[in-house]
Amino acid sequence: MSDTPHLRHPHGRPVRRNKIVLSIDQTLVQSSCFNGRVIQQTARHGRERVHRTSSDPTRERIVAAAIDLFSERSFEGASTRELAARAGVAQPLLNYHFRSKDDLWRAAVDQLFAEMTQALDVRTAEVVADGDVAGAKAVIREFICFSARRPQLHRMITQESKADGPRMDYLVDRHVRPVYERTAQIMGTLVKAGAVPDIPVEHLYYIITGAGPTMFVHGPECRRLTSLDPTDDAVIQAHADAVCLLLFGPHVTTTTK
Repeated sequence: MSDTPHLRHPHGRPVRRNKIVLSIDQTLVQSSCFNGRVIQQTARHGRERVHRTSSDPTRERIVAAAIDLFSERSFEGASTRELAARAGVAQPLLNYHFRSKDDLWRAAVDQLFAEMTQALDVRTAEVVADGDVAGAKAVIREFICFSARRPQLHRMITQESKADGPRMDYLVDRHVRPVYERTAQIMGTLVKAGAVPDIPVEHLYYIITGAGPTMFVHGPECRRLTSLDPTDDAVIQAHADAVCLLLFGPHVTTTTK
């Protein structure tokens, strides 16, 4: 007799450890491995659910597909069937990881902002502390480089910022407002120091967040219009140089940080 414990299916059938059958919203989905995931009884329904961590590779694949598809087609234009197909998973498995398309959209937005925060936070903290011009320039350059790597974020923001609604509220309240407040703090310090033109910080914010990402957000247009490849590192660095020159003037060199 094997000493490997058997899980119990909600309807009483034994479930082997290496092939778990999950009851998810009355749909059975098979998973090929256990990998230490936690099985927990749901008291109200008596069902077994696998609670997956954010590092679950299937969940990560779904979020990655959602980032691409939502940024290409918008929330309304992307169906859950297309999202599942893009991720290479069965739709019931997508439904298991995310209760609704709204949940998946929020996870996609959260992932993109987490990546941007990771890229910018250390430099931003240093600039806020002492108003360092070279540091501010480095933050802006990193923001532009991130925008080139991840144009999906600004595409999704643009889509949802056209009208009021719950997704726009989520973007502003959870993510955009903290970015705006930090940017306004930095630019206000630099304005007082005479390092940038005396322009209201509200306008400086939109100048930076507009001029910085637009070439990459409009990548297909950029290629067609200018013959430049916005994914080319030389183009990205040249664009960062140009934005910094416009903001700080010629006294800040184009390559030193």
